[in-house]
Amino acid sequence: MHSIDASSAIRVCVLGEWIPAQLAEVLALQRAEEPETAIVLAGETVADPSQHPPSEHCDFVISTAISQWSGWESEPLWHDALAIAVPKRSHLLAFREIPWQEALKQPFVGALSATHEGWWPAVEHVLTNARHEHTHSVASMDLAMTLVAAGYGITIAPVARLSSYLHRGVALRRLSGASAITTAYLLRPDEPLTEPHARFAQRLRSVA
Repeated sequence: MHSIDASSAIRVCVLGEWIPAQLAEVLALQRAEEPETAIVLAGETVADPSQHPPSEHCDFVISTAISQWSGWESEPLWHDALAIAVPKRSHLLAFREIPWQEALKQPFVGALSATHEGWWPAVEHVLTNARHEHTHSVASMDLAMTLVAAGYGITIAPVARLSSYLHRGVALRRLSGASAITTAYLLRPDEPLTEPHARFAQRLRSVA
């Protein structure tokens, strides 16, 4: 167990390759409302985030995987629903919400890096139920979205995960019937918070 110095910076670690868009809003609030408390933001990849906390000391961790670390508390933080990314000229854009039966008539482009993110099981559930066999896997989400924009297929992920690609030749539609899924968790050591840390945690919870 570590002690937190109230005068020190608040250290926030983000696990995985995706940084939720809400985090930028929280950091802006922190800077505007409490500029005297610095935030140190770090990204880290761990082999098994569900079992082991980051090696770097962190006051807070934001993770898209459900993790149960000894001596840490975990709570759902931000939620999202699944959406489909399609080329901007796709006929699927005629649907306001795309039925998965229609979407999966198209080849599915998956990112291997996304299989470690907490929302991936929900995508696998859709693909398994549809018995979808026309899949193409690439290393990263950037590569997957490049293929989608070029018309080689579609991909499925939470809306917030895909929204940053809207300027890169893709369009988004909600997946019909998709329920909300937890996409980000807040984790912290199970110990008393200083006032600055408690205020920062409240800012995290206040942003939807």
